[in-house]
Amino acid sequence: MDIRQRLLAAFDLEHKDHLAAIRNALRDAEATGDAPDLVDIHRRAHSLKGAARAVDLPEVEAISHRLEAAFIAVQKGELPLDPASVGVVRRSLDAIEDLVAWSLQGGDAVETAGVLADLDALAAGRSGGPVPAASPAPARPAARTAARRPPAQRDRAADADTAALVRIASQGLERLSETASALLPEVEAQAGLGEQLRAMRREWRALDRAWRHLRVQIGRGVRVDAGADALPDALAGRGALPALMAFERRFRALGGALDSAHRSHDRLLWSMRRWGGGLQQDMRRLRMLPAENQLSGLGRMVRDISRAEGKEVEVDVRGLEVEADRTVLQRLKDPILHIARNAISHGIETPAERLALGKRPAARVTIAASVEGARLRLRIEDDGRGLDRAAILRKAAERGLIDAADLSAGAEMPQERLTEFLFHPGFSTAAQTTELAGRGMGLAIARREVERLQGNLTIADRTGGGTAVTIEVPLSLLSQRLVFVQVQDQTLAIPSADVVRLRTATAQSLFSGTGTPMTRIGEEEIPVTSLAALLGMEAPVVPSAERGLSLVVVRAGDRRLALAVDRFVATRETVVTAAEETGLDSGRYLGTVLMDDGGPALVLNIPGLMPLPGSTLPAPARPAEEATPARAHILVVDDSITTRTLEKSILEAHGYRVTLCVDGREALERLSEGMEVGLIISDVEMPRMDGFALLQAVKADKRLEEIPVILVTSRASDEDRERGLRLGADAYIVKTRFDQNELLAGIRRLL
Repeated sequence: MDIRQRLLAAFDLEHKDHLAAIRNALRDAEATGDAPDLVDIHRRAHSLKGAARAVDLPEVEAISHRLEAAFIAVQKGELPLDPASVGVVRRSLDAIEDLVAWSLQGGDAVETAGVLADLDALAAGRSGGPVPAASPAPARPAARTAARRPPAQRDRAADADTAALVRIASQGLERLSETASALLPEVEAQAGLGEQLRAMRREWRALDRAWRHLRVQIGRGVRVDAGADALPDALAGRGALPALMAFERRFRALGGALDSAHRSHDRLLWSMRRWGGGLQQDMRRLRMLPAENQLSGLGRMVRDISRAEGKEVEVDVRGLEVEADRTVLQRLKDPILHIARNAISHGIETPAERLALGKRPAARVTIAASVEGARLRLRIEDDGRGLDRAAILRKAAERGLIDAADLSAGAEMPQERLTEFLFHPGFSTAAQTTELAGRGMGLAIARREVERLQGNLTIADRTGGGTAVTIEVPLSLLSQRLVFVQVQDQTLAIPSADVVRLRTATAQSLFSGTGTPMTRIGEEEIPVTSLAALLGMEAPVVPSAERGLSLVVVRAGDRRLALAVDRFVATRETVVTAAEETGLDSGRYLGTVLMDDGGPALVLNIPGLMPLPGSTLPAPARPAEEATPARAHILVVDDSITTRTLEKSILEAHGYRVTLCVDGREALERLSEGMEVGLIISDVEMPRMDGFALLQAVKADKRLEEIPVILVTSRASDEDRERGLRLGADAYIVKTRFDQNELLAGIRRLL
């Protein structure tokens, strides 16, 4: 790294400090009505000019010089610090910010003519002529001129520091990261082999004790057991002794080998955990970047959007020193901009409207980043007019989302339910469509992208007026720490970031709060419900008063809920396959993870499952005497253990009883034995008997022909579809565009 690059890196930090101080001084002055510290502002503009000259940034130097002259004029009373002049100053600060970023990172050239013209016009309004230009810098050699080009155009001269840097393709890093993440669960799976070895050692020791006893009995020449014939004396004699000794030697050797294998496995497992975990952590650190790396330009973007709308917005971006996965940060830029556009269009007033309301003319948008546990939290706030409850309710009624009773009682509607309307595609309260508003897609797109990142997005009123939008996403998509629980015969996973604590309690320790069972943890009273019931499964039977309950206390924002589960299984870090890749409802599930047996477990989306405030929670249990409601029985036929286990999990989560078969022949055998089912879901490509043959056999059997059959297959050709429907399939769903909701809708229609 040459000396100029070192100076630029230092200037990058220095100019941010100066810009932030000037912006804060102007903002505080507008908020309080007091005059800002013009001496300090002038000093900082002067420092910017000198530092820009030192690092060879003449454009920054020129703007800083004019700013310095403007603040001198304000100090002398020759220039008013009114909203118009403050607007010019803010645009000048934005231009300086962009010029420094361009000098460090490259990209499109920064247009400064307009800013310089505004500053000259500002000076002309004071003195009738333009502000004097800065003293011209001495001519520089051609080499220095070339050095001012952005990095994308700069010749990459080798230097002492380049050996420490390696440029690699991002796709290669992604693949390496995925490999590292997939390695750790495989390492943990080896722990199961260790348990098998321990069980074998226990069994060997039991056999060893039995053999020692047997050997003593043989040596005495007596019967081993009362019901057996007496062992002949010759058995312990000289003829049998060599064979017995050979057997014992081999038996002892086997025990020694077993002990050695177990010790070796433990050592290798420890080593694999150490190095595998280290590799994953190193890969995670390689992908982690300060949020500033991807989000530093948000302030300028938001200010540009606001000016296009004729509004003045001051942007305060905080916490960008926190680190998160590069991919996560990249994919968050669009949701943040959609939210900012929505705030500017719907929430922030024009300067004239704000002055009439007693507000300062420039609105304030705050974008704050923070890390909570293993999650990145972004909060976007504005001090505009806030949510227009009446307009939202009217639009919801127009679109048929609420009825007249809901509209008349809208004042009592919980805010969480009200804001849910805003995420419906096409939902907009704008009076007319503009480039920024009126289509009703911004918030829907933002939430969908956040859900793809396995996160959640919420909107609420801001204390003091305005709106606050909160985004929470995992810091990294490589892997997540999950808490596995058992619910009926399913293993489900909950992100540990959503888990407050695990605890056990007795049924008699619960108490009723307004009809809802509650538990007390510390000073907090938390409602209790059954996770099975929340997922639409059959609620468990009410336990005896003394029986222990396994409770997972989860959080979504500021709300808490205790979920009763059958038992806690394990906690481990693993890779989550996103919901969109498996056709799951992202409102209920974040995705799936592979278990040790190769089958998938569903990962729950706790904020999406959490009932809205005021909603009636499902009963945590049902009385023992209550009859179990009849559940439709579905036969799932698929040779892929992952697919059939996933479909079983989805169907059981929606209240269906499911039986699995690995191919068409097994399914036909079960049906021939008299098994009664209400519907069949079958793959097409399977060994022994494929789905078409199974469908044909079912429809040819008088006892089975009325059973509806849904084919779920990767064969998407029109010919295959027509063949399936011609053979009698009631629905044909293509796996490559598999939609869980389409499958469930088809089942409801056929049943």
